[in-house]
Amino acid sequence: MKLSRPEFFLLGIVAGLLWWFALRRRADAGLGLGMLEPFKAATPSWRRFLLMIPWIFLGVSMALSLLSSGELMLKRKFQKVYLPGIDIMLAVDVSRSMAAQDFPGGSRLQVAKRVLEKFIKGRKADRMGLVAFAGAPLLLSPLTLDREFLLESLESLRTGEIEDGTAIGLALAEALSNLSSSRTSRVVVLLTDGVNNRGELSPLDAARMAARSKIKVYTVGVGKEGVASIPIEMGTGAGLIRKSVSVDEDTLRKMAELTGGRFFRATDPRSLREIFREIDSLEKRRVEVRVISRFAPLSHELSLLASFLFLAFLLLSSFLREVP
Repeated sequence: MKLSRPEFFLLGIVAGLLWWFALRRRADAGLGLGMLEPFKAATPSWRRFLLMIPWIFLGVSMALSLLSSGELMLKRKFQKVYLPGIDIMLAVDVSRSMAAQDFPGGSRLQVAKRVLEKFIKGRKADRMGLVAFAGAPLLLSPLTLDREFLLESLESLRTGEIEDGTAIGLALAEALSNLSSSRTSRVVVLLTDGVNNRGELSPLDAARMAARSKIKVYTVGVGKEGVASIPIEMGTGAGLIRKSVSVDEDTLRKMAELTGGRFFRATDPRSLREIFREIDSLEKRRVEVRVISRFAPLSHELSLLASFLFLAFLLLSSFLREVP
């Protein structure tokens, strides 16, 4: 405990001593209040004790009032949990092949968006950003803790809105540039269903840049090998074309190995969900618990208690006068 205004503590000592001497004199003189008559049959010690009770309440009430005026502070301790967090950039392929209908429950992109939404919601202490890419990368969200904005950016992902192709190297470079100023653990999760065929920067060169910057890269290949049905717009309306699709597993695996990350392969929604659960477990936050001490004022509580005791003094004094 501490007093913000210690002069009131000294004043309280002086007032307490004066009150004590006055109380002793009044007790010896029957308190001069005409309250002795009802207790003449009682022993002097019992009578004196009863008559002193209200005055004790008054003295304590005065002391509490002085402590309240002196701004008595109580030291309180509480635990504060610090979550250092991780900076994570998500790079998501939105090339036309991501509209392939080889996943139950929707296209590759639709299923990936649902899995990523759950992943984002589960990492509340991490800053996260989003890069969409096809033939070129497009930053949709810089690193942010604003989950609502990030989820809106994720929901806006559509195929066919960026020039077609698969620029894996450029997409990784864009994600790395958004992590360059970060001072915490940094991770890129890159999700694609194709083979790099755009851009002057190769995926492995981009991975070496990540390794030099100590940024870990997790690569996720989605979709089945072979032929997939892909929706297209035709003059007569929407239609489907059958197209051969494949994932460059060797390159994606080497990218992850160069950076200390891992490569994952998802051929259905269940395996994709399990992959992101595993990534989530691999990149757990370190929790640091600190005990913080601070002084909190007790003026309000002390004033209430002082008022209660003063009321008790008035009631008891009145009662003792009226005892038959």
